[in-house]
Amino acid sequence: MPSSAENVKLGVCNVLFDGRNLGYTKGGVEVEVTTSTHPVTVDQTGETPIGELVTGRQVKVTAPLAETTLDNLVAVMPGSTLITDGAKASGSVTFKTAAPVNGDKIVLASTTITFKTVPAGPFDLPIPATIGAAASALADVINASNLPFVASANAGVTTITAKTRGVAGNVALVATFVTAANVTAVALTGGVDVTKAQVKVSTGVNINLLSVAKTLVLRPIGTTGADDFTVYKAACPGAINFTYQQDAERIYSAVFTGYAADDGGLFAVGDVTATGA
Repeated sequence: MPSSAENVKLGVCNVLFDGRNLGYTKGGVEVEVTTSTHPVTVDQTGETPIGELVTGRQVKVTAPLAETTLDNLVAVMPGSTLITDGAKASGSVTFKTAAPVNGDKIVLASTTITFKTVPAGPFDLPIPATIGAAASALADVINASNLPFVASANAGVTTITAKTRGVAGNVALVATFVTAANVTAVALTGGVDVTKAQVKVSTGVNINLLSVAKTLVLRPIGTTGADDFTVYKAACPGAINFTYQQDAERIYSAVFTGYAADDGGLFAVGDVTATGA
């Protein structure tokens, strides 16, 4: 294969933990993959190995989070609880009887997301094969954007939630499809302004981090999944590293460790929806 300048890539990434964009970072996100091996030796060859066996592989992601919000603190601090009188607005899009066709669109507040045979813009989606794929694609494009919402998909339903609590999250959500019966959209409601909030942090003693592990995705800015780095099960023990001073940002030092999935998978590079041999 000939060399190509397009294969040389730069740029920062968004950090998505359990589908939630953790926002701005400061200092760069780092990935470290290490592999442990055992050299096989026998008496006849002395200390010269006759082979080598892989005994394990580890992945660690360090993400210095610059958005030191209470929500981010809860996300990266096991044993913490958010106590507040505010609430986030939420709504949903349900893909019902058939996958979208060319021109079908969803308007979230003032942003139009369109399914197209030939996607051209950041909010254009390719035509999916199934309703499940449609729900996932919609969630992915919302999470990859700078919109003030996060989304998750399950069985053809995309649930959309405002990133922050408050009435500002109560926005319209309209689906315009060629076949109207194929989709139902429910506007975001339930947002309540915060008047007081706190995060209560416990000692965390004896918390099993595997029990709080979730999918971690590093998605380069300007991409929609093709260049993802995905850790199937990742958890962070929680750390805060900042001083109250004029010329330094407060940082949540999120160091995620990857754990083996039930099928032995640890991480993936690229589009996790790809199938085949």
